[in-house]
Amino acid sequence: MRDAFPQHFLKAFPDEESRTRARNLWSQSMIDVHPVKIKRAAGKLIRESKFLPTLSALRSLATSSTYNDLGLRAPQQAYYEACRATNRTHTGPWSHIVVYLAARETGWMLLESEPQTVAYPVFERNYEILCNRLMAGEKLDADISKGLENHTSRDALRRSNVAAEQRLRQEMVEHGIDPDGGRKEFLRTMADLKHS
Repeated sequence: MRDAFPQHFLKAFPDEESRTRARNLWSQSMIDVHPVKIKRAAGKLIRESKFLPTLSALRSLATSSTYNDLGLRAPQQAYYEACRATNRTHTGPWSHIVVYLAARETGWMLLESEPQTVAYPVFERNYEILCNRLMAGEKLDADISKGLENHTSRDALRRSNVAAEQRLRQEMVEHGIDPDGGRKEFLRTMADLKHS
């Protein structure tokens, strides 16, 4: 930053003590951000800013999604691509290998059988981990540790389905239809409708 904005830098940090304090503050504030992301964000800020960038601007840019910068899709687009995939091999027509790896780690059965409210958070987590590995230049094929499952959304969906089924059964009884009558009850109801 000093080389890119010499006047602003010296005005903001006139002595070694203020530079040391600023360095400590910036390093503590950015401790959870990968160095590759910080370097990319700093480079972009230097190219595009007219003034000395602030810590918040650097942090915001470093932690924002950089999917387009890496040629990746946004997580939800990648999820839909994985769900629609017919060729589930690494040589399939994937927009990026990260989509395939995230889908594989999530599990094809989970993607097929569970609603989006259940499958997407798992896929998104795996996709984010793989995107971070890609940005950091790490190996993509290393195992991803499984996160703890959150059953609250699945349990809420099941409770909602049970309540809806109970309401339907009650309405059927109110209309004179036996909810356990099966095909025989269906044919009887159809005959009653024709005669009325």
